Amino acid sequence: MIEVVMEHLGRALQIYSDGSHYDTMLEAKNQYFALTGQVFEEDEDYESRMSAFNDWYLLQFVSEDGCPIWNYVEENTVEDNVSKALRTVKHSIYEYVGKNFKKQHVLKDIVHNRKIVLSKRAIIPSLLKNDLFIGRVIETEGEYFTLSGLCLLPGEIKGILKKEGKRIRAFNDLKKEVEFLLLVESLKTKWIRYGHLDAKSIFVFDS
Repeated sequence: MIEVVMEHLGRALQIYSDGSHYDTMLEAKNQYFALTGQVFEEDEDYESRMSAFNDWYLLQFVSEDGCPIWNYVEENTVEDNVSKALRTVKHSIYEYVGKNFKKQHVLKDIVHNRKIVLSKRAIIPSLLKNDLFIGRVIETEGEYFTLSGLCLLPGEIKGILKKEGKRIRAFNDLKKEVEFLLLVESLKTKWIRYGHLDAKSIFVFDS
């Protein structure tokens, strides 16, 4: 089923990046990189950041015409279970815990304080145990998979992120969660641009 879900994601991206939707996509792109920091083709993480933008645009960006993925499932023939998977992707900060005894990759969702065991069929980038990243997890038929747009974070700020994630979780407010995640991504961009600075001096949050 994940193949069908990914096929729909690809089709939705093609539809909502072309024709009458092109200007809206450009508006979203300008907004996203204004919030998270500019990206350049020579950046090592260029491809992953563009993938992260595509995911955000499709799944979370809302214009006067609505959210692309919600419009897509309403305007196209999409099975109910696929529609639910597309509309309930979980955006968060994850820690890669490693593999369990069944050889499945395990993630810890820092913002929502839960463990996620990925499908045996899940393919993830070259992550090392305890790596931190901002990403999106999609569930279909009880199986979990990551989307491709991962933003790796410096490991030394794990404690800072856990503390702030707990504070954000207490609000139980999706809007605050998204604002927090985009802020963390922007601080990651700043950290890369100012690599001579200690990560803990950059990842500072106003409580």
